Amino acid sequence: MSLAPILRPLTLTLLLAVGASSPVLAQAGYYQPQGQRDLRAYPPGYYPGKLVQPAQPQQQQGFSLRRFFGVPDEPPPPARTPVARPRKAAPPAAAVAKQEKPKVDPSTYVVVFGDALAGYARQGLEAHFAENQDVAVVPKVRETGLVRTDPADWPEFIKSSLDGGQKASVAVVMLGTSDRQAIKDGDDTVEPLSDRWKELYRQRVDAVVNTFKERGIPLVWIGLPPMKNSKASEDLVVINEIYKDSVQRGGGTYVDIWPGFVDDENRYTAEGPDVDGEPTKLRTNEGIFFTRAGARKVAFFADTEIKRILGKGGTPVAAPASPTDVTPADGAAAPSIEAAIPAPPDAAAPVSLPSKPLVGPVLPLTRQDVTPGGTLVSTPPKLTGDNAYTVQRALRVGIAPGSRPGRADDFRWPNP
Repeated sequence: MSLAPILRPLTLTLLLAVGASSPVLAQAGYYQPQGQRDLRAYPPGYYPGKLVQPAQPQQQQGFSLRRFFGVPDEPPPPARTPVARPRKAAPPAAAVAKQEKPKVDPSTYVVVFGDALAGYARQGLEAHFAENQDVAVVPKVRETGLVRTDPADWPEFIKSSLDGGQKASVAVVMLGTSDRQAIKDGDDTVEPLSDRWKELYRQRVDAVVNTFKERGIPLVWIGLPPMKNSKASEDLVVINEIYKDSVQRGGGTYVDIWPGFVDDENRYTAEGPDVDGEPTKLRTNEGIFFTRAGARKVAFFADTEIKRILGKGGTPVAAPASPTDVTPADGAAAPSIEAAIPAPPDAAAPVSLPSKPLVGPVLPLTRQDVTPGGTLVSTPPKLTGDNAYTVQRALRVGIAPGSRPGRADDFRWPNP
């Protein structure tokens, strides 16, 4: 009897049994009861609920000849702990005692009279004399000009300032910003810049100039600058001429600042070079007043004349004493009161300069002087000689002379 029919079903049954038991064995290897877990996977001292730091993943090692030949790798060097270096304490800064300049009583007084523009002139003068404690700039500024007399009568205001104890070595005047107005002449109203208006305005300027002249105080009158309004600038040109004429007739000094605030075409400009030559903004947006740099530029023009006057011996003028201050005894002569009054500055004489031609003769540097002392020929030279006709035709008419037979320039075909 053959066993093949019996072994074939038996083998198939055995294979099916093994295949069915494989998942069970796998799960049995994966799962173990509570009491049969491998506790060697936990570090010593472990207890349920204890936090365990996860294992750091091992860095992937590259190829090494030491491991290839079975030599263990060298242990990595121990990590260096940075050591904080102690910082050196900075030595305490030595206390530097500020040396205060000794206070000096000024001996020179520059008194500034005028309207709002005079305030900018005062500001610039203070900046110029900031390092000189011997010079004091005293402002006497009022918001009015010479047309309206109700807020302040300028001659009376100047007299009251000087008679009230104000010393003055030099007087600086700058006003007239708002003087382009009608002037009251009795019951009539005179239109601005008319002939009668100019006459009345000149009288008021003369009254201010004579106030300083009577007291022997040198006067520096600063002219008005151009304005953004072209019509106002045209009117101020006329007013400046009145200032210049009256001041110079009264022995004062007129300072023209107009060229410092116009462009190359003599037109108003808000920007220009400052006292250091750097381009900057000189006028404010409304086109009337000055910036800080513009005020210093105004003072720069006046400062030149002030130093010239002080260099001639201008000294402070003390306020005159009141008659009630002196009470002479009976029969005694009244003491004489003398005041050092500087003489008014002399008008600078015009300096005559020799006239020079604008353009000199053009002389080539490589020309040889063939005929010393010779003169240029004014008429065409006359040609003489046998070849005079040929030369004249060639050089003047442009007809080339004919070629000679047999010469290199003879291109005629020879006759056969």
